[in-house]
Amino acid sequence: MKTTTWQEISRGKLKADKKAKGDKDGKAMPSVKLHKVKRSHNWLYWQKNILHKFSVALHWFEVAVAALTVIFVFLGAAYVIGEISHFDTILHEMGLHAGFEELLSDILLLVVGIELAIMLVRRTPESLVEVMFFVIARKMLIKTGNVYELIVGVAALAGLFAIRKYLEHHPPARQRLHHQIQEKP
Repeated sequence: MKTTTWQEISRGKLKADKKAKGDKDGKAMPSVKLHKVKRSHNWLYWQKNILHKFSVALHWFEVAVAALTVIFVFLGAAYVIGEISHFDTILHEMGLHAGFEELLSDILLLVVGIELAIMLVRRTPESLVEVMFFVIARKMLIKTGNVYELIVGVAALAGLFAIRKYLEHHPPARQRLHHQIQEKP
């Protein structure tokens, strides 16, 4: 006896089999098996539909998180501008080096926030690598306690440069321009 799969139903083969053919014995297809196939086909359809709706909802959640990140970056920028306007009092309280380090840390944190929002919206491997560049650079510039941390940071940046080179499918615009200028004369 011939059994029908959900692929045959979706391809339209079931209609031709049901109308003209039957199974090998010349009998019509049993309705019980057809009912099971339709039920499994409906279940797969609903599963696919639910997964699609879930992925759309997750995408909009990522967009909302990116929007919140941008809002907090704007609030942080206002805070940094306020710090800059009172930088003379910070210099007297903390000293030049510590005050500048605090200001630089805040600015780099804003840059990381912007890059994070871009990564959430674009969703490409290149944007993830760019975020990691800024995170590691901020860590190296602000919170490096000893030489070991600095060496690990440099190695991580070198690894990110290698990854970025691997991910590039075409040369950057500055390299294309350089090659075009050399070919013209």
